[in-house]
Amino acid sequence: MPADRCKYTVDWVAGKLRWRLTADAAERDALARLAEACSAATVTYEQVP
Repeated sequence: MPADRCKYTVDWVAGKLRWRLTADAAERDALARLAEACSAATVTYEQVP
């Protein structure tokens, strides 16, 4: 997968975690499919107080 797609996926997940946002089943499935091709990617975030 192109690096920009992995960065997009990582940023998407980080935003969800940072702001404690929920994801429905369809969104979780989509993120899981995208993440499969980004095995070297690491999600880092700082949670908002």
